[in-house]
Amino acid sequence: MSDNHSETWYHSWEMHLLQTSKLDVLGHVQQHTLISNPDERKLNDLLYFNHSAAYQELKTSEKSSAQDFYHYQEGWEAQVTQSYCAVATSAAALNSLRGKIDLPQDEIYIPYPWATQNALLLNEQVKQHIFNVQKTKRLYVGLGLSMAASLLNYNLNGQGYMAEAHSVDPTTFEKDETIKMIKKALLDDKMRVVINYDRGGIGQGPYGHGHFSPLGAYNEELDAFLVMDVAKYKYPPVWVPSAKVFNAISTLDTCANFTYTDRLPDFKTESFLSIEKELGCQEAHRGFIIIKPDS
Repeated sequence: MSDNHSETWYHSWEMHLLQTSKLDVLGHVQQHTLISNPDERKLNDLLYFNHSAAYQELKTSEKSSAQDFYHYQEGWEAQVTQSYCAVATSAAALNSLRGKIDLPQDEIYIPYPWATQNALLLNEQVKQHIFNVQKTKRLYVGLGLSMAASLLNYNLNGQGYMAEAHSVDPTTFEKDETIKMIKKALLDDKMRVVINYDRGGIGQGPYGHGHFSPLGAYNEELDAFLVMDVAKYKYPPVWVPSAKVFNAISTLDTCANFTYTDRLPDFKTESFLSIEKELGCQEAHRGFIIIKPDS
């Protein structure tokens, strides 16, 4: 079975939405363009970057920060397949640290430093411990939180930076303390924050669930984070209320840790439950990763 055939079946739920005229991402985005309760300056819904008001909220104040949004313009690309959200997010985070670290060099851009999704996967430790792209050719199940942190750390080794994963179990993580930790990291120019979340938690459930993206800013007045979606073919960047972000990152991932096999499953004839069993899937809560100096 070809890769294209497998990809079509793996994302058959989206094909069904398209065929039944229910896949209307643009319509969904256009429904969320205004700030709720403008007098209170709090955001109750989503505010997408298809509206000038969203750009205006990038202004900074003492307790707000938009610096990472601009750093991510160094190299924030769309994920190259629908399973590469963690890889694309990691590449964006590394490119945003250009000048602070040596980037994994993709040979097609030599001599210019530029971390591509392919370059991250060609790291020898990544091939040995996470996924050997030269054997299986492509990821067919997206990485979990701790696996994404390992992907980053294998590419950060010896450079004075580390990626620290925080799995957010809502029974042990309090919302206010979690949001405070993320805000503190965003205010530090040397740190970056990426989140592993369920789209349903922020109101995008019909168009996917488990996902990764960088956070580009925090607006204190709106009490909202800027999620810079790496699935650019679905969504533009979006301001998301902090409560929704917490709800989304505190969800359970049923296949958070697993071991890739060299065999490409047949998604047409095999159930995902049987594929999860073959991979040895272990469940864990989603969460966030802080990339920071290791000293």
